[in-house]
Amino acid sequence: MLGALFGEVVYIDITGPLMWFAAAWFTTVGGGIGSFMNVVIYRSPLGKSVVHPGSRCPRCGYAIRWYDNVPVLSWLNLRGRCRNCDLPIAARYPIVEAMVSAIFFAVAVRELFTGGANLLLPMTSPRFVPMTLFGVYACQMWAICTLICAALIEYDGLRMRKRLLIYAVVLVVLASPWLPGLPPQAVSGIPLWLNGLAGAGAGAVLGCVARLRFWGVSVRRSTPELELMLFGAIVGWSLVTVFAALAAAVDLLSAVFRLCDRRSGRWPWNATLAIGLFACIAFYSELVGNLPAQWLVDPLSILAAAGAVAVASVLTAACDRRVEAWQQREKQIMADESDSKRRNSGTPHQQATHDENLQAILQSPSYRIAAYDTDFLHREELRPVRLQLELLKPEMAFQENGIRSTVVVFGGTQIVDQEEADRRKSEADTRLELAPDDQARTRDVARAERIRAKAKYYDQAREFGRIVSSACQVNGDCDYVVITGGGPGVMEAANRGAFDAGAKSIGLNITLPAEQRPNPYISPELCFQFHYFALRKMHFLMRAKALVVFPGGFGTLDELFDALTLRQTQRMQEIPIILFGREYWDRVIDFQFLADEGVIADEHLDLIDYAETAQEAWEIICRFHESREAVS
Repeated sequence: MLGALFGEVVYIDITGPLMWFAAAWFTTVGGGIGSFMNVVIYRSPLGKSVVHPGSRCPRCGYAIRWYDNVPVLSWLNLRGRCRNCDLPIAARYPIVEAMVSAIFFAVAVRELFTGGANLLLPMTSPRFVPMTLFGVYACQMWAICTLICAALIEYDGLRMRKRLLIYAVVLVVLASPWLPGLPPQAVSGIPLWLNGLAGAGAGAVLGCVARLRFWGVSVRRSTPELELMLFGAIVGWSLVTVFAALAAAVDLLSAVFRLCDRRSGRWPWNATLAIGLFACIAFYSELVGNLPAQWLVDPLSILAAAGAVAVASVLTAACDRRVEAWQQREKQIMADESDSKRRNSGTPHQQATHDENLQAILQSPSYRIAAYDTDFLHREELRPVRLQLELLKPEMAFQENGIRSTVVVFGGTQIVDQEEADRRKSEADTRLELAPDDQARTRDVARAERIRAKAKYYDQAREFGRIVSSACQVNGDCDYVVITGGGPGVMEAANRGAFDAGAKSIGLNITLPAEQRPNPYISPELCFQFHYFALRKMHFLMRAKALVVFPGGFGTLDELFDALTLRQTQRMQEIPIILFGREYWDRVIDFQFLADEGVIADEHLDLIDYAETAQEAWEIICRFHESREAVS
């Protein structure tokens, strides 16, 4: 670029395949700058650094990785949502990136790929582009991007920091002597460097004068003088007044529309300038060729345009003041109505002293933090929140404890060890001896005998828990962890077997009318209490590698049929379902009868296996998963 000052011009050939590469490069750079502009728009009005820290989700603070920060493409890949919190990402981000990419490409096509013909600069050859044009292009893109940032910040109801505009104006004015074509117009008879400096300086000064704050008039959240100075420094003195008048007219129309519909927003002043600047840069030759010459150089036309700007500014300010007065009046009416209701209510709350009212506030349930307000959390409307908590709490604990897979054990609460079964039988016999003719006591003795006969299942459940835990929980691994309902009976036996092996086991208690207490053999950090059966069943089966069902009652049958239905409909992973004690289950459920009746398919019988010993059940599980691994 320095070579241009001494009469040396450096050229670069961008024809043929290089032109397509250059087009893609400018488009990509534009997208990256658009992404950075989003950071400036968000952070600059808040006084935050636009460099540190790196890009983060504004809602959850998640640090965005590079592959999630590719302009436009990452937003589409994530379907407009944050990868961490899954909350929506505003569509404005990819829109800004795509818009800036398009601007970079369009201006490059109009200027660089024509060697400056759009700016009416003489070309040595249509194949070669002077390197100084790249400097012109960079300054123009800086100005357009600055005005776009200012427009979006104003649209958000904030104010852009003045120094960003000042830096842009100073850069353009200082660069103009070294970059022929910035601004485009030239005056013959003076050196090339002075031509650029005079054009940019005059354009900046004229832009400032064209939008002075007449009679204290100003545009809220905007710095119109600096923005028009930047506009004038880029396009020069010949076009700045025309577009200043056009921008003022658009601003006036926006103010009039807001006066008619007082709840509507204002069109940002900077947006008009950004669009006008793009039009001046991309279509400079057409504008100069079609606009009347006197509009561009005649002092009277320039003064007329400045006068039009002044009149439009005054009218715009008048509209704004009317709208602000109406808004203040509405606020005052609402405040008066609120005061009137408070004075006329006459309730003890309003008549209390300040200290009494403060105490009432501190003791009010509404003042409690929502997470600690149990009355609030137990309201009917909060059921979805409670469901989510019961899903998340065990899930997070399983992850923290490294639980990778489980083996589910179901069974009756009344099946106890041999010693307890003998004691219950003895007590039943004693009660019957006191009243030999009591039919109820006779039945109690028969039931106690049946329970004593099933004591073997307690021992087998305990042995099964020990075998599985000893085989799988080694070297800190947490595979095939025994999981039960956490209560007495068979559940206690399975947890006890894992306890005997020094391994972890899980218990999922449920709140019942008759309070259920956890058995003492569950790992304390893996014992949970549920309110909702549905969430409890979900946690039973989410990581299950097998389901072993011992004799039991309604609860056991409910859990068994829930798992069978999920397996039958292929709504869960493939696992073996093992019924312990075939004699018992053949009397309770005639599965073959269901198949013969045609209400289930014959192949559904294959979902069920039977076992009589703990070792046999474990071997069924091993064979099942070995066969699946061999197939896969």
